[in-house]
Amino acid sequence: MDQIKIIPKNEWTKNYKVAPIYLKSKLENQSINYLKKQNYLDFKKIAQILKLNFNKKYPLGFVLKNKKNIVGFVGTLFSERKINKKNYKFCSIHTWVVNKEDRICSHMLFDILIKNKYVITVYSARNELCPTFEKMGFDIQIMKYRIVSLVNLFSFNNKNYLIEKNKTKIKNKLTKENWKIYQDHLNPSFIKFLVFDERKKSNFSFIISKIIRKKKYFNVMNILYASNEKFLKENWNSINNKLSKEFKVSFCGQYFLKEKNCSIPNNIILSLNFKKNICVKNFPTKFKFDTIYSETIY
Repeated sequence: MDQIKIIPKNEWTKNYKVAPIYLKSKLENQSINYLKKQNYLDFKKIAQILKLNFNKKYPLGFVLKNKKNIVGFVGTLFSERKINKKNYKFCSIHTWVVNKEDRICSHMLFDILIKNKYVITVYSARNELCPTFEKMGFDIQIMKYRIVSLVNLFSFNNKNYLIEKNKTKIKNKLTKENWKIYQDHLNPSFIKFLVFDERKKSNFSFIISKIIRKKKYFNVMNILYASNEKFLKENWNSINNKLSKEFKVSFCGQYFLKEKNCSIPNNIILSLNFKKNICVKNFPTKFKFDTIYSETIY
């Protein structure tokens, strides 16, 4: 397990301490009991995310203790990624809850992560918390979400574009980095496939997606990662109907920061675009944004 550097305590925080929570530990059970009893966040939503663990050598989260009592919790999803030939440790924050009377020390839950210089992302923070994250040195960025209809009467059925779901065939196409991403997402709830041009098989994109239920009315296939978003965008009208038929969905969505990193074209008539603030710290330069290894899959 990675060594976690301990932060020296100030006199006024001497009764508080932060402890990491590891899988199948006594503290994990205690933390779940705390989350069930707290009245600030919906435990059912937290429980879904707690089923994820992309790297078991890292903590599931951290608890804040006042003497022996748990008074706060931050949920973490750790991952190791190679960006522009450099190794980074990412930490996606999915939950942050602290008892009202103990919130003066709520920042302590982030001290370990900041001290160890992880790339920290908070995609689901409420807007009123953004100033708090800014005080901790986070940058506030605007994340967009585009959702489109996959049913297009004007697109044509181009038989040259195919979908491949076979694990062995996918592996033969992927780089070492993309194969690691595939292996980290073996959970069957993640849909992993290639879209390629049979005429020139070097033209392809590796995609990780997840089908989610929106507003209890319809399913959306969210693209979490695409290795070649330019290929998808340029050939969308030849691919969209195939995605719909193959995965039995009528809508597709994707989160993105920059238009060039979105796989879905911005000129589709039946589409909606949304924006929200996210908080990030230590983002790698020239990082091609995606939402794998994060809570946005829910």
